[in-house]
Amino acid sequence: MSSSSVSVVIPAYNAKSYIVEAIESVRRQDAPPTELVVVDDGSTDGTGDMVNAWVAANLPSFPVHVVRQANGGLPAARNSGIKRASSEWIALLDADDIWEVGHLSALHEAVAAAPQVVAAYGAGRVLVGTKVNELPYDEFWDNPSQTLGRAIANSAGHFKIDFGAFGRLVKGNFIKPSSLMFRRQTAISLGVFDERLRTAEDREFLVRLLRAGDFVYTSTPITQYRWHEDNISQGKNARRNTENNLRALKIIQENTTLQLSASEAESCRREVMSTAAGYLYLSAREGWRKYRDAVVFLFDNFGWRSSVAAFRLRHVLKLLLHR
Repeated sequence: MSSSSVSVVIPAYNAKSYIVEAIESVRRQDAPPTELVVVDDGSTDGTGDMVNAWVAANLPSFPVHVVRQANGGLPAARNSGIKRASSEWIALLDADDIWEVGHLSALHEAVAAAPQVVAAYGAGRVLVGTKVNELPYDEFWDNPSQTLGRAIANSAGHFKIDFGAFGRLVKGNFIKPSSLMFRRQTAISLGVFDERLRTAEDREFLVRLLRAGDFVYTSTPITQYRWHEDNISQGKNARRNTENNLRALKIIQENTTLQLSASEAESCRREVMSTAAGYLYLSAREGWRKYRDAVVFLFDNFGWRSSVAAFRLRHVLKLLLHR
């Protein structure tokens, strides 16, 4: 796999504060991509113009394409970039994240260690302000990539991930999009990202992609994931994000092409139950109306059994105590 076979896709919405750092990190790669596609998803802050000005001032060694579209959300922006790209592989980078200098070369090495895979991803670290946390993502959690992966012989820190990771993947996405590279044609054949989901779209996409073929993981830190007030995953959006998690789980449950085994289906059902209980808790914190809406949402999407199973008396007590 040569460095010229990778297109970088950056979806951007009102990303003026961060976009230059993101594209600079692409320019600094020791294995440059064949092209960079920036999708300006209806920005109102001049994000697209800033990218064009940066290109004119820096003349990068690879072409930069700025695709402008009406705001359609993150999945739609990624899909536009993937379809506009021309390379065999797609490397994603969110507009507020940063790549380490060796990001793409580390992914090239990972694919060389497991040439038949459909995707590669690497370790990353959280960036807060100008400080990078030295602990990789995986070690914040249960180290899933190495625990569930199989070490590849005669390679330095590479692990192959197969569909045995399904249960852990539906429990929580441990693969950050900005650390991910995948085969373009495979993604297109799968229908790319589901545009019905505004969040949790990456988890649902990764389940389909992992069913299509194995992944390879490199334990080398290659991405800096920026944590900031406006980050879509922040606590202020917890209820909405949890609702979208449930939508993604429903899509996964109903996708017959995944051919889930009985144990895989059960792990998905358990995650629905756990997420539904959390969803009702978050809704109870926002009052009776949100709680009622949450119960209706669960009933409409998962039936009365799931709604009853997610019920917790303490959620109702919370509502009574905060009237």
